[in-house]
Amino acid sequence: MTGGRDLTDEAFEFRTALAPGLGEAYEEFHRAIPAELDAAMRVAGVLEWRIYRAGTTLTHRVVATDRKRMSRVLDVDPVNESWQRQIAPYLAAVPEPAAPADPGILVWDFAWPTR
Repeated sequence: MTGGRDLTDEAFEFRTALAPGLGEAYEEFHRAIPAELDAAMRVAGVLEWRIYRAGTTLTHRVVATDRKRMSRVLDVDPVNESWQRQIAPYLAAVPEPAAPADPGILVWDFAWPTR
């Protein structure tokens, strides 16, 4: 283990884009996720997840025990499906943005309290 993580854990990142003018509203809505979503993510093997914002680009930095399993589990989880419907209005349906030189400010951390 290194830094509290197993050497087989998978770290990865991806980006999404905010809908124009919704940065502050997104931050407020996403400041604390529902406890049920937190539990579903933990069952799926999420160990860490941080979201940074630079302008309209959101950089998601994730550590999971198994990325493919995490995706399989969350893709069919009703709690996650509900969350995706709730968060969708804040996001722009565009190709994944390029990585910014600086990921920006931290707007959410999986370690933060839930609601």
